[in-house]
Amino acid sequence: MTSTTHYPAMLTDSMLETIINTLAEQHYCVIDQFLPASLTQSLRTIALDQQEQGLMHQAGTSQSAVSNPRLRGDQIAWLEPSDPHAAIQNYLALLVEVQQAVNRQLMMGLDSFETHFAIYPAGSSGYATHIDQFRQHRAQATPGARTLTSIIYLNNDWPTEAGGALRLYLDEHAQTPSRNASHIDILPTAGRLVLFLSARFWHEVLPASLPRISVTGWFKTR
Repeated sequence: MTSTTHYPAMLTDSMLETIINTLAEQHYCVIDQFLPASLTQSLRTIALDQQEQGLMHQAGTSQSAVSNPRLRGDQIAWLEPSDPHAAIQNYLALLVEVQQAVNRQLMMGLDSFETHFAIYPAGSSGYATHIDQFRQHRAQATPGARTLTSIIYLNNDWPTEAGGALRLYLDEHAQTPSRNASHIDILPTAGRLVLFLSARFWHEVLPASLPRISVTGWFKTR
């Protein structure tokens, strides 16, 4: 008999409450064990399979998506709502729950979600300091603008010495912050969720000595 892996259909009330309260207070949150280990491992396997099959491409920077490995070293593959993998469907369902809770409690007007796998090969350059909302969207409210960034890490037993942290700059900056500006470093530990306001937080991905895998997405406004 073939065994079937079952994933949770919904998040716990306590987890959703933590997300809402922390986002309201500090505009970002970090939730460990957001995904169960089985779902994390399944998503990791799919991402690595897509890389092995040559289905990933070098990510670009700026709205024109021009590739520059010195600024951004990851390979990506976009996820589609119609993807037949059960793990991807469960991941998308969990993020829908987050979207509904945020809209209900914080009235953010999130309407859609786009997401991709990202793999930084060992020794790649990471991702230079940037912000996730395009400049013209920050200047005035724009339908379809990236509003809330979501990152879930898929790296088993990630050692601190491997690097690869997400460096999140905490203060607001009109321009790229200096490296010694106030920040926190968030290791890409398996199952960990990071959420932050896309137009608020400058951030970067530090270089890593091991392959670094995540599934990254953006909730967009109506």
